[in-house]
Amino acid sequence: MGEISKQEREAMIEVFEEYLSRVHREGMDRLLDYIRKSDFYAAPASTKYHSSFEGGLLYHSLQVYDCLEKKTSGSEYNVWRAQLDTDKVDAESIIIVGLLHDICKTYFYGSELRNQKTYDPDKVATADRRQVKHDNNGDFIWETVPVYTVEDKVPYGHGEKSVMMIEEYIKLKPVERYAIRWHMGFTEPKESWNTLKEAIKKYPLVLAVIEADLEATFLTEEYNE
Repeated sequence: MGEISKQEREAMIEVFEEYLSRVHREGMDRLLDYIRKSDFYAAPASTKYHSSFEGGLLYHSLQVYDCLEKKTSGSEYNVWRAQLDTDKVDAESIIIVGLLHDICKTYFYGSELRNQKTYDPDKVATADRRQVKHDNNGDFIWETVPVYTVEDKVPYGHGEKSVMMIEEYIKLKPVERYAIRWHMGFTEPKESWNTLKEAIKKYPLVLAVIEADLEATFLTEEYNE
């Protein structure tokens, strides 16, 4: 998906908030109020790699939840049945981990104007001939476009930052803390890999959310190098 309409985003917000309404914990109302007042529903999921558009973070979060939910009650449950302790990993945990793992990306992105090549044949055809250039990818023109940039106002890491932000409002179970903290998997610095492996052994939900995040990023969303 390259972008979403206002109507699509409003529909996604309704689904997102309906899922969160199933979490019955003290402080959940305040957490939802924070999300509504923040840029969570408008922010991209990345600067350019996946779901880099207005509402991309919301879209990505729903995609990760869908992928994760399938591992606990859907078509993939037979694979994960023996791995996930259902006494510790209930529906609330799947909602919290799936939807809020990237809450750290609120107030994380800015935007600026940059010049970039466009190969759009309609734009190239209507441009002044002196503007048209050529490279190995074909004819192009330069155009000024808005792009997303990183403006991390709270430099506290990634997964650990999400844990911190969520626990300002609700109490997380240990399995939820671990899963959110380590959801970036082996993109973590190499010196952390042994710790990550131990986290996966302790709570297999860590591996489940790593997989769900990768599935959403590379399979259900459009990923750009």
